[in-house]
Amino acid sequence: MNLRIIRFTALAAVLLAGAPGACAATSAGDSDQTSLVVAQASDTRSRELEPRYQPVPPQEKSSFNADYIFVLSRSLAESTLHPAVKAPLFIITVPLDLAMLPFAAIAGLFG
Repeated sequence: MNLRIIRFTALAAVLLAGAPGACAATSAGDSDQTSLVVAQASDTRSRELEPRYQPVPPQEKSSFNADYIFVLSRSLAESTLHPAVKAPLFIITVPLDLAMLPFAAIAGLFG
């Protein structure tokens, strides 16, 4: 058992000593090492951070509130009911929403 631990430790030491970054600092004078040259454009200038896109201006406040139009159908579509239950209920909600459409349009002007 101890022989396995010694072999494992020796193998780990050899692998760590042979890592590329371990001896690179000590052999800086070797002529076979290559250097990396970074090219920059000559017209580079320091500038402040700029967004990649122009921010979207906020939308104007509308005087009409469309939340009242087809509110029954919209709330049914956003509900967590099973789709098999939703389908027959749309048969009821769409005619009710159409009947209430004039009142919802007037309520949208004041809401």
